[in-house]
Amino acid sequence: MIGKLSGVIDSFTATHIILDVQGVGYLVNASQRTLGRIGQMGDVASLYIETAVREDAITLYGFADAAEQAWF
Repeated sequence: MIGKLSGVIDSFTATHIILDVQGVGYLVNASQRTLGRIGQMGDVASLYIETAVREDAITLYGFADAAEQAWF
């Protein structure tokens, strides 16, 4: 599974971010806390990742720090 992603912030909304990692855009769901801490479009960001695999979807959840990830 994916443990961490580092790349350039391509875009974001109130619930997720698209992180461009060497030309691949990962849609990562994140909390308001994380989204408020990682920066603005064009900034370099790193997120700890939890991957949820279901029958109908693979969803990435991102966290600014290991404490928030552990709480999740």
